[in-house]
Amino acid sequence: MTLEERLAEIKEHPELHHHDDLSELARCSMHENVITLMLFAAHERYAPLGYNGGRRCDVRRGPCSCGAWH
Repeated sequence: MTLEERLAEIKEHPELHHHDDLSELARCSMHENVITLMLFAAHERYAPLGYNGGRRCDVRRGPCSCGAWH
């Protein structure tokens, strides 16, 4: 799957991209065996799990893009 296809999948099917923790999110954000920040950002933008202080959350527990530890 190309990077563009992965980005489109996250946008079109956010329900498939709700991750429990940072390790799951990192695995899902791999492209050609490298963690891709564009994929990390796409999870936060298109598949948020909630909001904390006005920032989107991208995981259910542990360190989160919102700046908190859930």
